[in-house]
Amino acid sequence: MSEAQFELLRWYFVEVDDDTGYDAAAEVIARSMADIKPGTLTAGTVPVPAIEARDLLDDLDQVLGSDRVRLADVPALLRDLAPTWGPYRTLTGVQLRDLLDDAGVRTTKVGNVPRLDPADLHRVLAGRRAETDDDYG
Repeated sequence: MSEAQFELLRWYFVEVDDDTGYDAAAEVIARSMADIKPGTLTAGTVPVPAIEARDLLDDLDQVLGSDRVRLADVPALLRDLAPTWGPYRTLTGVQLRDLLDDAGVRTTKVGNVPRLDPADLHRVLAGRRAETDDDYG
């Protein structure tokens, strides 16, 4: 046995007084539950109804500013927007690049770092909206 952190055991006594009804565990649990990130499923919570569908390009339009952004940073923005949407939970920058390529959104590399220019996204969204207007006009 060594003194490495992964080999050390720690335990704590949580006070409970059956005579008075005091239970320190309830306070510890309440503090822990308050620190859980919104959207995280926990035992005993009612699952949030699944959203039928999300549009990646519309979601990107919501989370991106006006400056180019590294593709590796974008999945976290999408997870913050829709924390319960399964496809965003494990999305990587490489997977996002492939999805954008399929949708016709151009990505660039600057210093071997893939980036997305919101202007390229807006061009594709504008084209898509024009097609929709033609279908109804």
